[in-house]
Amino acid sequence: MSLEEAILDKVRRLPPAKQEEVLRFADVLQRGATARMVPSRDRTQEMKWIDENRAAYADQWVAVEGDRLIGADPDPLKVFAAAKAQGIRSPFVVHVLPEDPLPFVPGW
Repeated sequence: MSLEEAILDKVRRLPPAKQEEVLRFADVLQRGATARMVPSRDRTQEMKWIDENRAAYADQWVAVEGDRLIGADPDPLKVFAAAKAQGIRSPFVVHVLPEDPLPFVPGW
């Protein structure tokens, strides 16, 4: 049995969903395309800012860049637009939830 036949035999034994995944991957390889890697960014500073300023911006949408507030508003589209207007390519926009002082325990 050749290598190609052995691979095909293994693929045929996979569940249909996995077979489809293998076929898509083979198609990408055949076209010579490389998988596009999307860079991720560490947002530790932004999350720290949100934790420290949660009470002041509870129930609002905020855009934060590093340790700097870009915009805050109940309307997320306005916040996103403000960040884009300042030239931020990928704004970090989140809805700030109020801190829950007590956990909900049903039945008590």
